[in-house]
Amino acid sequence: MKHNLTPSFLLTLLSILVNVTIAGAQPIDNLDYTELSIEELLQVKVVTYTSASRKEQKMMDTAAALFVMTQEDLRRAGVTSIPEALRMVPGLEVARIDAHKWAISARGFNGMFSSKLLVMIDGRSVYSPLRSEVYWDVQDTLIEDVERIEVIRGPGASLWGANAVNGVINIITQSAHQTSGSLITTQVGRNQERLITEVRHGGKLHHDLDYRVFGKFYQHDGLVNVQGQTQQDDWQLKHGGFRIDWEATKQDALTLQGDIYTGFAKQMVFISRPAPTLVTDKTYLSGFNVLGRWKRNVSNGDMILQTYYDVTNRDEISYGDWRGTLDVDFQYHWRPNESQEFLAGVDLRQTKDDMTNSPTMTYMPTQRRDTLVSVFAQGDFKLFDHGRLTLGSKFEHNNYSGFEIQPTVRLLWNWEDRHSLWIAASKAVRTPSRTDADAHLILVVPDQARIILSGNPHFQAEELRAYELGYRFNPSPNWLWDVSLFYNQYDKLRTPEVIDFQDTLPLPTFWVQNENQLYGETYGVELATSWQINDVWKVVGTYSYLGMNLHLYAGSRSLLGHSEEGDSPKHEATLRSLFTLSKQIELDTAWYYVGEVPNQNTASYSRFDVRFGWRPAPYFEMSLGGRNLFDNQHREFESGISGGVVMADEIQRAFYVQFKYRF
Repeated sequence: MKHNLTPSFLLTLLSILVNVTIAGAQPIDNLDYTELSIEELLQVKVVTYTSASRKEQKMMDTAAALFVMTQEDLRRAGVTSIPEALRMVPGLEVARIDAHKWAISARGFNGMFSSKLLVMIDGRSVYSPLRSEVYWDVQDTLIEDVERIEVIRGPGASLWGANAVNGVINIITQSAHQTSGSLITTQVGRNQERLITEVRHGGKLHHDLDYRVFGKFYQHDGLVNVQGQTQQDDWQLKHGGFRIDWEATKQDALTLQGDIYTGFAKQMVFISRPAPTLVTDKTYLSGFNVLGRWKRNVSNGDMILQTYYDVTNRDEISYGDWRGTLDVDFQYHWRPNESQEFLAGVDLRQTKDDMTNSPTMTYMPTQRRDTLVSVFAQGDFKLFDHGRLTLGSKFEHNNYSGFEIQPTVRLLWNWEDRHSLWIAASKAVRTPSRTDADAHLILVVPDQARIILSGNPHFQAEELRAYELGYRFNPSPNWLWDVSLFYNQYDKLRTPEVIDFQDTLPLPTFWVQNENQLYGETYGVELATSWQINDVWKVVGTYSYLGMNLHLYAGSRSLLGHSEEGDSPKHEATLRSLFTLSKQIELDTAWYYVGEVPNQNTASYSRFDVRFGWRPAPYFEMSLGGRNLFDNQHREFESGISGGVVMADEIQRAFYVQFKYRF
């Protein structure tokens, strides 16, 4: 059990913010963001559906800790997956557990089951209610199709609902109009991605009707342990999909999109029943989704109706999970005058699952249907020439904790379009998962103890009260600063409470139940700066500090104490250099620093990446790259699922070559 951490609060406000960026969703046609200055980017308004405010808004008018990565950022970083792209975001902890699992969280509480981060793709939630987590291995969107990734650090529950506690990530893909023509991408590498092949084609079915289709094959090598032995956790995925965008009238726009995938992921696991055994499990992955969206412009506003159906299927050695989700969402945006703006909506989501049990993990009942109903309303009011007040709340009912209210108040001052100061206070909740309430799990710590963990049907929602302060400064067209401070108060956090103990042979047995016996505070600062030094050189830097103090309620018998304090690093920093040597040649470097993670036996480490890009013709591009060049290998997070029997994976030095051909 780890001791309580008591770090001092940082008082220094450093220079800051964001690489790029705009707060919005669907881009303005024929606008090349890469040719705009930082000042111009801050002034761009885009039609938005999935952003920090779910409405049209400039970055300098956003009263939230928002960071956005554009397609150009993703391309020049040389990333091939969403999790690896998220390493660029200040205040976000990204750690690789094995070849196909990541621990990703915002502002603390990191782990394989990071329960306080809501993730969406084009407004479709990919947050799993089974164990309150995101299956990052199947979020295999084509990086070339991503318009941008918006990351909101801090609660977004007043608009997006439960589980948007410490942050919201929305991955927004390009419209079919932006991806006309054909694209073939091939990448081969060593020690990480072994092979990636992508084919995409887009065109017009009519003058106002665009489409695209794509197919992708992804194969990743297994990682190694500290002794250099392969961990048998290689994986592969086949993925295909389509998108259709139709400008039906001057007022109406429709989108229909969907994708389907299948694959497998290996992992080494320790099975305690019927006999203790170390095995290599092959998890089978499959799923599909279809999403439709209709937007209609009305007098002084717009309305959007979106619906999707999503099916996921995972068949692991310890459990099987088939899950179908149907969601219908409607929002109405109305701006009667320059001083007032209103946003309201309603959402209905129904989830049905079918669980397959094993000797070590059971769910009772094996089938369950849950319904989530929510309504939100928000008003934005001009107080004086440079100030605006935002008031809003989400009202939600779920099958586990019942009725939840999640309000927010935000105040922003923006003067001369160069200074933006904002403050916010919000409440958010993490609703109980299926595992919190219904699971029954048997764990064996070899030669030490047996643990029988049971779900609790009376488990309550975890609560957050958050207080934020932010400042953005654009002193020149080529220089942008940003800083965010936060103080969070948590209550009713989950703890595994010992309710009985038997000193039996061959191993003593602990009977454990999920309860809400932990509370505490987190605080920190997040900084970033983006500087266009000249026409050919741009530098982006970020830094974040996190402090955590967690406490057990009197009488708690938590098996883990308050060890979650040590699951996230205190300090993180990045420094990226984007150097355009000529119209044909690019040289990009990135340095990442992550502080120690004591509860995961992970020392601090630095990672250095290099990418060399060559574009001899407009239709052809080649990239050569290396990752983790400072170290032969390093650990980022413990496995946490094998009782320490399986040694943790380590990330090796890796190299790749990528070809892109457009026609």
